[in-house]
Amino acid sequence: MSAEDQKWGKVEKRQQTADQAKHVVISLAAMIVMCFVVYIFNIPNPNMILITGLTVFTTLYGYPSGIACGVAMLIYSLFFFSTDHDMITFTSMNLQKMSVIILGVIMNVVFIGNLKKRYLAAQEKLLEINRLLRTDNKALEEASMVDALTGTLNRYALSRDYSNFEGHSVHVMMLDLDNFKQINDRFGHAVGDYALKKVGEALTDVFGMSACYRYGGDEFLVICAGLSEDMFREKLDALRRAMEKVHLEQDNIPLHFSAGYVYGDCDLSYDLRVMMHHADSVLYEAKKVGKAQYKGAAYSRSFAESIEKDFKAEGKRYSD
Repeated sequence: MSAEDQKWGKVEKRQQTADQAKHVVISLAAMIVMCFVVYIFNIPNPNMILITGLTVFTTLYGYPSGIACGVAMLIYSLFFFSTDHDMITFTSMNLQKMSVIILGVIMNVVFIGNLKKRYLAAQEKLLEINRLLRTDNKALEEASMVDALTGTLNRYALSRDYSNFEGHSVHVMMLDLDNFKQINDRFGHAVGDYALKKVGEALTDVFGMSACYRYGGDEFLVICAGLSEDMFREKLDALRRAMEKVHLEQDNIPLHFSAGYVYGDCDLSYDLRVMMHHADSVLYEAKKVGKAQYKGAAYSRSFAESIEKDFKAEGKRYSD
């Protein structure tokens, strides 16, 4: 257990002690009022009323309140059944009644108090199970949003994050590995997976995990908010230098990528979706120039919308 957990555990224990003391005071005060009422109205058999109070407060607050109420009830019973209310002298019949009352108080407090204790223990166990479930669910949710191979976020995480970029100036970049199909065909999928993993590592090192998504296959998406064009280009150069240090094990073949990006204001989450199509188009233009190229453009909603329509109508997609 961490020091922070211990600290909060002590605070919680002090709070529980304070609440327990408050409950004892409330229960005892209520029982005293009940004793006063049955005395004022000279109720001939007060035990039914007092045992009800004892049962209620023991059920609500457990052993401490039950014991306090039991003591109050016994004191009043001693007063009520004793000769001349001296609390010492009893007739044989009243002595039998006191014996029954004492036994009844003890049985009620022990039995109901034990039930209350078990109930609280079950509640605490249930709360702990719920805490563990919430922790596990959070871990599962986080795991479901991370691509297991590359360590970047996935498209499920992207669908969650769209609204986070609303109202920000953003750079949206689409990136893919050059000649990835040839890598898989020549060296096998294990080497292809290794290449994708290295790209994911380089991306998250340069841009941070929260900005990087595996979009599909060898395609990656980077979304950066609040960067100037110069700052983004510096990061892009840093990514290129990082990738230059990565080589496939076979024949020491270098890895390189092509990228297209757009920059501008993302007023609505709709803008982000259209910017991705625009960045896709810019990547397509960069790849037509040659491999290991990257190109940027300012975002225009009307232009990007026309690109989106063209891509949907013609089924275009850039290729290796």
